[in-house]
Amino acid sequence: MSSPIALIGTAWRFYRKQPVLNEIAFWMFFLPVAFMDAFGGIIGVVEAQGVDDLSLASYTAMEIAVVAPLLVVLFYLLFWGQACVLTVAKRMVNSPAGRNRTSFKAVRKEARKFIGPLILTEILRTIITLGWALLLIVPGVIYSARTVFYDIMLIEEGKIAYGRPVLNKSKDIVTGRTWSVIWRMIVVSLLIFLPVAIVDGSISTLLEIVDPRLETLGLVLSDMVDSLAGVFYITCIVALYADLKNNPILSSSKA
Repeated sequence: MSSPIALIGTAWRFYRKQPVLNEIAFWMFFLPVAFMDAFGGIIGVVEAQGVDDLSLASYTAMEIAVVAPLLVVLFYLLFWGQACVLTVAKRMVNSPAGRNRTSFKAVRKEARKFIGPLILTEILRTIITLGWALLLIVPGVIYSARTVFYDIMLIEEGKIAYGRPVLNKSKDIVTGRTWSVIWRMIVVSLLIFLPVAIVDGSISTLLEIVDPRLETLGLVLSDMVDSLAGVFYITCIVALYADLKNNPILSSSKA
């Protein structure tokens, strides 16, 4: 198996050849999350100023009535964005070389049919993981790691499928190399998101020093950095999946 540094290098070389990934990061990840952060900032300002003609209970009910549908739309767009990234990144599994100029519109159209299966399977995966975690933390971590590739496998096959079958396929390819996969995922996460956290903190700190009222702007700018990092991280996970698939192990060696 490739080292975490090698996986990041593979993902980066692929990412640079796929400009549509930046469009996905902007439209499907950054804008929805930035809108929610900006909206939350507006609510915070209104609450700080006080609302004399509304009771606290009625104002909370209004917040729920407005925020709940927005959250549904947000999660829908995020799963759609995930499907878009995977639709592009699946090319690493079979033909990583070369530049593909597929349009953002074409990617959105192709990925749309996977939104439902991704959501339903992720809900099932979360429930099962939590069930294992209630018994012991380690089995929950192991199950989560072994099923991490269900999304790319689902989209790679191009079939509308969800539930245990696709989760079991992910388990099959990881079993026998579970701790190697977990270690690589941890290292890749640290190498990507630790610098991102430093950048986010620096942005927020500098803007608050200039003017505390710029806190929401700091959140929005951080959202852009986080969106690009999130898309790149998904690409790295696909690179890890491609590495596993290209280096299979014998069934008798699995544990």
